[in-house]
Amino acid sequence: MRSVKYMTLGLLLALALFGAATYVSSCSKDACKGVTCLNYGICNRGSCTCPDTGTGGTNCEIIYRLLYKNNYKGNAVITYSHFDSLALDSGYINHTDDSNTITFSIGTDTTFNKMGLSWTDGANPMLTATIALQNNTATGSTFSIPATLGGPGDTFMVSGNGSVSSTSASLNLTAVPPHPHITPTIYYTLSNCPKQ
Repeated sequence: MRSVKYMTLGLLLALALFGAATYVSSCSKDACKGVTCLNYGICNRGSCTCPDTGTGGTNCEIIYRLLYKNNYKGNAVITYSHFDSLALDSGYINHTDDSNTITFSIGTDTTFNKMGLSWTDGANPMLTATIALQNNTATGSTFSIPATLGGPGDTFMVSGNGSVSSTSASLNLTAVPPHPHITPTIYYTLSNCPKQ
């Protein structure tokens, strides 16, 4: 008989603990109440998680590409690969061109990381490509340029990488000719071109 009393007491105690736990959890405060996550961000335990690579900030309020849309102007340092023959090398002299413009335009994707990039040397179109921003932070983003044909009528395949921030942009490009034994590979470096 005594064991039945203990079992009943134990059962009542277990039910009381379960009821108290249910009551406490049903009255706990919603950590996401009052938290607004923008640009498809999701609130988790009171903090916004930005699911898209192109957004950031406490509430996913920053769309990085909006900070970069503009023209960046600067110089291009141009160097060439070398041949064994001095006669072939003589026409290709390393030099610097001024009046280069890198233009970033906004894409229409919902991940907020695609941009259009175009590069002109003076009035000469050199490259048009679609890029995807990577490694986004408040201080800037990086990107890669897949192998793309150069400007109109160009037969070189241009690829490389770069970085962009709200104040400057840089490009490192390699232009590979269709006949590398006749024409050298060209390397373009545009460093710290200020935003206009």
